Amino acid sequence: MSLSVTTLSSSSSGNSVLVTGNGRSILIDCGIPVKRLKDGLESAGVKLSDVEGILLTHEHDDHIRTVAVVSENYGIPVYAERRTLAAVKARTDLKGGFYFESMRPFMLAGMEIRPFPTPHDAVSPVGYSVATADKRYVQATDIGWFSPEVERAMRGADVALIESNHDVDMLLNGKYPLYLKERILSRHGHLSNGNCAEAVLKILDSGTRNIILGHLSEHNNTAELAFNTTNEAIERRGAVLGKDYVLVVANARKPGRGVAV
Repeated sequence: MSLSVTTLSSSSSGNSVLVTGNGRSILIDCGIPVKRLKDGLESAGVKLSDVEGILLTHEHDDHIRTVAVVSENYGIPVYAERRTLAAVKARTDLKGGFYFESMRPFMLAGMEIRPFPTPHDAVSPVGYSVATADKRYVQATDIGWFSPEVERAMRGADVALIESNHDVDMLLNGKYPLYLKERILSRHGHLSNGNCAEAVLKILDSGTRNIILGHLSEHNNTAELAFNTTNEAIERRGAVLGKDYVLVVANARKPGRGVAV
């Protein structure tokens, strides 16, 4: 049973992740232009018409920007928590969609979907665990802290995508207004590189070996800083990159290297 993950875009400006299990594909979020979405999918060998569903994590624009046009024009069903779906419809032209009111699992494209709550300043944000019969991918971005719910969901995943949003010094010394800095640093904001590194050590302790760092800020972080902060923390444990674990940074503007298990 195969499972592959390709980050089509993961940043503060736009997000969409392709998950393919046993030849069937879904998207998590749809916050990038349609052309970029189609080009990214095609580079991974998938057509937009092949996508069987779109899972939404929350209603912020960088995650839903093109969901209405993609869903309506290509007949792709949208799935979201009930309050999130209502919020998305209020912000976009999305007409249909399916909602779930609890965190119970459901099936989509032959894969088991398990939503779980995430700590972020949205109406009802979630992350997702996506599993085939024997492989599991878990995604948690837009998290102010590594909450117990997120940690439980991520434990033992074959592939995990976790937020490494900002470098604290860059954020504090940057040009963002004070209220925005405080929002980002709050427990319902975004995860820093340092906090991400601490979280990744816990994930590795649970047996996960494939880690993707995502949702980097374009103004308060760099791919090098994010990678080095987490990688150095892992190496201090004596683990060897490429032998004991895989660590990649999702690209903000183009599809990243896919991770297949």
